[in-house]
Amino acid sequence: MDMMLEQYENRGLGEALVVGAEAGIAPAPGHGPAPEPEPEAESLLFVKPQTKRLIVGALLWCALAALLVVGIMNANSLRQYPSISLRYGTPISGQSAYQARLYAIRQGEDNVFWPTFWHESKTQFESEFVTLNAAAIFYSGDAGLVWPAQYLDGTAPGVTDGVGCAVSSTLAFALWGGADVVGAAVEADGESRIVRGVFEGEDMVALLSVRDEDTSQAFTAVELSGGLSTPNRSDVTSFASVAGLGAPDSVLLGAPAMLAQFLAILPLLMLFAYGLVAFAFWMRKHPATRRGVLLVALFGFALLLPGLLDMLPDRLIPTRWSDFSFWGGHLKQIGEDLLAYLGAAPKLRDMGYGILVFKQIGIAFLSAGIALCICLRRSPARGIED
Repeated sequence: MDMMLEQYENRGLGEALVVGAEAGIAPAPGHGPAPEPEPEAESLLFVKPQTKRLIVGALLWCALAALLVVGIMNANSLRQYPSISLRYGTPISGQSAYQARLYAIRQGEDNVFWPTFWHESKTQFESEFVTLNAAAIFYSGDAGLVWPAQYLDGTAPGVTDGVGCAVSSTLAFALWGGADVVGAAVEADGESRIVRGVFEGEDMVALLSVRDEDTSQAFTAVELSGGLSTPNRSDVTSFASVAGLGAPDSVLLGAPAMLAQFLAILPLLMLFAYGLVAFAFWMRKHPATRRGVLLVALFGFALLLPGLLDMLPDRLIPTRWSDFSFWGGHLKQIGEDLLAYLGAAPKLRDMGYGILVFKQIGIAFLSAGIALCICLRRSPARGIED
């Protein structure tokens, strides 16, 4: 009897809910079936795992591509700086600099270096509007070796121009209030100079040319161009000695720029190594097609090898691949070069160089981390199949 009464009550409650729904009366809280979620809201809240992986993978690849482009551009900026620089605590006299050039001329085509001399000092500049102190670099030789820059207007004074100068855009705005100043006159420590060019730069700096035959200036730095394709420290010091320049306090070779080039392609090398491992796993699972695929892979690698070698610095390519001592000796030389840069007395140009180097290290750290994330998202055994 009790069961029949309960069934009757339940049936009466259901009929009451149906009647109330037809009459437009909402059921009391806690009664009636729960509302089903709308399909549109459910599709927005829940994304398939495969879609999430595709989105994350695409973001990682885009970030890696952007960092690779920035890293290569930054490494190319470092390559604009000279690869051989000598620094002297005791200034080189103008007469010694002149004799060193005569020695280089007499050697002719014997793969000797050609020197560019310069020194940096604080100088008073005076225009028709203002007088201020700024950094001045007096140079004799190639201005591009002394201060690599992008010129907005004009160019640097030549080797025979003893009255010309080039100023940074920041110094031009400070002296004249604008960058359209090519041909303007300026006093540098009481000596009249004519502006030949304006280059990009956040520092207030000017390049003041000194004629080759002018022996009145003394210099504390020497940039060497030409000579051997891959000179070492002994080659450089030997030239300085026989040319009459004396032993330099510091010999700065292009190790930081070379390191930046290697760091720029480090993520590509990581992905290449991962691809080799994944390819090896794939070959083990597909023995029937092993020979044909291996032949195609070797042929493709042979086609890509020249381009890969061009991306490497010349000093990282051994003259004989069987010379295994090359790498140990080369790593030792790179370490000595880096220590020489850290121990040398810093100049204004070196600050910009160091900023580019540390920037490259940061870019390499981020790009290598992203490349590692890409490699670890799938095992090598599944990497090629997916």
